[in-house]
Amino acid sequence: MSTTLTPQSSSIMLYNPISGHGHLDSWNAMFVSILLAAGWRVNVLTPDAEDLIRRLKSKNQSSMDHLHVLDWNVLRPSFIQRLVLRLQRVFGIQSGNQDNTTDLDPRYLDPVEFARRINASIKKCKGHPAFVFNMYMDMYPVEGARWLQFESLIALPWAGIRFVPSSNLSETYYNQASLKGMCFLDESVCEQARHVLPQKTFGYLPDITDRELPKVESALVRDIKIKANGRKIIFMGGTIGRNKNLSRWYQLIQKAEAQKFYFVQIGEMFQDTLTSDDIQELEKIKKQCPENLFIKLEYLSDEAMFNEVIQASDVIFAAYRDFKISSNMPGKAAAFSKPIIVAAGYLMDERVTKYGIGLSVAEDDVVAMLSALHSLAYTPTSMTSHFESYRQNFSIQALSDHLIGFLVNCMTH
Repeated sequence: MSTTLTPQSSSIMLYNPISGHGHLDSWNAMFVSILLAAGWRVNVLTPDAEDLIRRLKSKNQSSMDHLHVLDWNVLRPSFIQRLVLRLQRVFGIQSGNQDNTTDLDPRYLDPVEFARRINASIKKCKGHPAFVFNMYMDMYPVEGARWLQFESLIALPWAGIRFVPSSNLSETYYNQASLKGMCFLDESVCEQARHVLPQKTFGYLPDITDRELPKVESALVRDIKIKANGRKIIFMGGTIGRNKNLSRWYQLIQKAEAQKFYFVQIGEMFQDTLTSDDIQELEKIKKQCPENLFIKLEYLSDEAMFNEVIQASDVIFAAYRDFKISSNMPGKAAAFSKPIIVAAGYLMDERVTKYGIGLSVAEDDVVAMLSALHSLAYTPTSMTSHFESYRQNFSIQALSDHLIGFLVNCMTH
């Protein structure tokens, strides 16, 4: 099918409901860049416009005529709501759930706010957008009256992306005419969804990653290299919660030879999600941190710096616990030619094994993790062609082809 649309229909609005966590801002910037490069007019709603502009400047695309970054605060929150927003910013949280006080579970974003913000922004867009794409559907409730109200309000057809898809597609929004489709990062999930809901459009998106690096080596990486002092650097990072398998990570560090390995842990930790085993091992680390462990409990908003740490490392640890979904860590591994250790039996294992870019181990087997560490760090085989194959299939071009094809299907059916 041709991906050429008329100028009117190729105007789109991207809605990024959360900023400041994980790789969501990076994905938002990548989607904007892809659509601009394809000649679309792009209107963007995001809580942190400055972050988006900074990322786009690094891609030399912030000044393009077809880009318009809209005012997130178009709904003009009340004094109480502004106070809540201010507190959220003090604690480093920026989300799209501050403009409506409702009885909605505070763990979730509000569908009604999504609709109202879109509707209030349409008249301020450059070119009337024909479609809306929500960049993060995972934190919305799967059902409830707020979705019914949303359906009565939303003025444009829309689609979105689920990073953690549900098993039965029971979300209320799948029954609504305004929703045209959904994207997933797992091809098998897409096939299942097409079988269950053939009237909707489902698209697979390769889980790609930003590969930007700083122009000058950072003080952070210099410090890590000095402390590593020639030892192999083992990296674990990103949002650190229950799935990161923190207990086994710390047990691996205790078991590994300190004179051979230097471990680096970087990322925002959500301690209330950790298992009892995780907390037990974490308490040991707090009492006496091993000399060969570097910890930075902070979200790095500059992904180039995050990438720089990976580039300085020798092996990536990603043997996560009960982690069934896609991750961009194999993409990071391939981008910077670093072998990766993943947990056996899940999607990451399937991809790492298929492309030959690392090893898989049982998620509770610390002895196997150490053995894999030695194999990858000290007796590595040539993986150059393997990394390149992964990079090609999980590239910006691959994402662009899949994304634009999906959007065209949604907007023409």
